[in-house]
Amino acid sequence: MAADLQPMAVAPRAPGDYAPAAGSRAVEAVHDAGRAVEGARILHVTVAGSRGRLPELLGGLLSLEAGAGVGVEWRVLFGDPGLRRVAGALHEGVRGGESAISGSDWSEYAAACARVAEDLGGEHDVVVLHDPGTLALAPWLSDRKVVWHCHVNAAEPETEALGHLTDLISGCDLVVAPHESFMPDGFPPDALRAAAPGIDPLDSRNLEVEPRLPGRVVRALGVDLDQPFCLQLLELDRWDDPHSTIECFRLAREAEPELQLVLAAQLDSAASEEWRAAKEVSDFVGDTPGVVLLTSYQSLGSLEVGALQHLARVVLERSLSEGFDLGPCEALWKRTPVVGGTGGGLPISVRDGVDGFLTDDPEATAGHLVELVRDPGLAVEMGRAGRERVRERFLVTAAAERELRLLAELL
Repeated sequence: MAADLQPMAVAPRAPGDYAPAAGSRAVEAVHDAGRAVEGARILHVTVAGSRGRLPELLGGLLSLEAGAGVGVEWRVLFGDPGLRRVAGALHEGVRGGESAISGSDWSEYAAACARVAEDLGGEHDVVVLHDPGTLALAPWLSDRKVVWHCHVNAAEPETEALGHLTDLISGCDLVVAPHESFMPDGFPPDALRAAAPGIDPLDSRNLEVEPRLPGRVVRALGVDLDQPFCLQLLELDRWDDPHSTIECFRLAREAEPELQLVLAAQLDSAASEEWRAAKEVSDFVGDTPGVVLLTSYQSLGSLEVGALQHLARVVLERSLSEGFDLGPCEALWKRTPVVGGTGGGLPISVRDGVDGFLTDDPEATAGHLVELVRDPGLAVEMGRAGRERVRERFLVTAAAERELRLLAELL
């Protein structure tokens, strides 16, 4: 297998730019955390083709850290289809899916990662490996500090993937996850640290916009703004559960016949499996009234998603394996309450009965949708509480401070 590392540009962004959103204390905390690692050379490595919003998350985080004077670099591990296949399979296995990696494929993958690590040289003090696909670099970086930053929920990995994970993680000095519960039982607690990510309030999806703009954007997507709607953002992978969301909506619509459900998915134009999944969702919706399925084919971009989050009465978050998704934090930042399940990362960002409701029962979920539609005052109160919680704990400024403090501790 062929593999290499592609450098990515990191444009510094001054922490002071975040003062209006995060507050001056948060900005000073980033500066202070940056001074704690002054002079260190920190390399972040991601894998090409990784699912989810990691590139977006890392782009904002590293720009902020660079603006605070931290010496950060970002490189992407890429290779031939064989390497991408093994990296993707390991990612799925760590989340609990079936990895099905043959012994020969694993040997070739490990050898390719070894060559990349050896070519990297020893010019960095710390190498931060993001998600499972980069972890095979760890055993070959013993001359510097290595951090594995796991952004997915790895609490119940597939047995084969757990074996690979256990072998590779021995080469790491520190393991970082959004929460301690995201790691399997038995992992060395002395090397495990919790550090939740944060949203970028200066990203186009999260910017404060002129009051009439969200309405113009959403109306153009075919959503009836004269009636309330709830929203779920979909990744359209094996871990999403749009069928459960649709069933909850059908129950809620029995009590509120005018309620709408918007399912929004930003699809990769080259990922045929995502388009097949969208077709399956469309087939399941059938002739259910009030459901609007939006994809990139309808020019669904960051501006449109942000406008939907802003105008939705409720944002739904239901999946088969909950990680720490940025979507609920973005919704709360826009003062929109969240209703979702009790597993994984959602209870970290959403407080039951304060910022929204957490339940795994479809009838209870439907009941909460109806309650928030019928009581706009409650929705406003929960949304306001959620925004303040995000301001305090889940903006990129807080995420940068958490990460830099951990790196300072390691160094």
